[in-house]
Amino acid sequence: MKGSSRRRLGQRVFTEQVRECRDKGYLLSSKKIGSGAFSKVYLARATPERIQHNAKLSADLQDKHHAMVAIKIVSTAEAPAEFSRKFLPREISSLNATYKHLNVVQLYETYQNSQRSYLVLELAARGDLLEHINSVSARRCCPGLEEDEARRLFRQLVSAVAHCHSSGIVHRDLKCENILLDEQGLLKLTDFGFANCSGLKNALLSTFCGSVAYTAPEILMSKKYAGERADLWSLGVILYAMVTGKLPFKERQPHRMLHLMRRGPTFRQGLSSECQDLIRGLLQLRPDARLDLQQVAAHRWMLPFAPALFCNVLGTAPEEPKFPTALDEVPRLKDPEPLGTLVQLQRPQRPGAHHDRTSEPTPAFGAPRLLQAHLRCSVASPGVGFRRPGAASCSQQPLSLCSISAAPKEARHCQVK
Repeated sequence: MKGSSRRRLGQRVFTEQVRECRDKGYLLSSKKIGSGAFSKVYLARATPERIQHNAKLSADLQDKHHAMVAIKIVSTAEAPAEFSRKFLPREISSLNATYKHLNVVQLYETYQNSQRSYLVLELAARGDLLEHINSVSARRCCPGLEEDEARRLFRQLVSAVAHCHSSGIVHRDLKCENILLDEQGLLKLTDFGFANCSGLKNALLSTFCGSVAYTAPEILMSKKYAGERADLWSLGVILYAMVTGKLPFKERQPHRMLHLMRRGPTFRQGLSSECQDLIRGLLQLRPDARLDLQQVAAHRWMLPFAPALFCNVLGTAPEEPKFPTALDEVPRLKDPEPLGTLVQLQRPQRPGAHHDRTSEPTPAFGAPRLLQAHLRCSVASPGVGFRRPGAASCSQQPLSLCSISAAPKEARHCQVK
């Protein structure tokens, strides 16, 4: 199809989407804030009438003092049948099961027709954790976040994951790109496209999914695994990235990656022994040797936050002070400032993802996240998040994501469970 014909078709489809959203009480803007293989995410405004008739919207937006939402539009007509039949329903089910937690992106409602599904989601306007780490690193001229800030954010992440696990949901794709920040600086966990909703504690799973740099060794070895324990490994990788500005294991071949995992992470000078101990406790090769969430919450590096942390799981989110960091300098819905010569953690590309940037990889499901095919298994690429496009790239590479040339053979033909 020629370019002009493609543009006309795109304009016609977008006009239909605007009309369909307006009929449901949402004013869809032309500002695309994310995209994936089968989806696009737009900034939208809920009408007063819609807010009045949607209890979730009314309760949440009242505290936010605005009426902005993110609408993810999934082209079910273009997506593979397995995606529409399995992954999209799982995502919606997971978001419904984790509703009403301060640190999980909220799903307000869904609607669909024969061509498209619409997910009306909470807006997290300040980008993802990866962007934040790179932005703060640039301002500090030192890779990574300060430990105090990393502790505050990690506490919120652990609370979100604990809430998911207590609701019978394992995420299976925890990574910096799937963690968003809202206008108040609160952390929001997103991207439940690979979540499993079995509800059985430590049920064994077999699907190879997620990004290899954050993937637990038992999954890389194609063993059956407990989703909760795999999530704990990913938490260790994320914490390491927060405090060091890089990922702990960097290799091209999975077997060499496993060799590095067996050796364990190395740490920069000046990182506290308590933080190192917590990371090591999460990055244990044997799943049953890893710290569980209760042990993480009670770890001395996390104190004095442990008592409030698991109150959150029971339904009451702890008050989180707004911390004075570089977040306060980032305008809402604006692209971050160029990072100059300071290097960014690189995003893995997702096969088949489409994005309006030409050079910047981006997150999954609706988010602008061009994930490299070799870092994402070919089972599916549902993606679930949304994120601002526009972060600048850099020429130097000290803070680089490990690159895996190919997923294990089992990953390409695995049965989804």
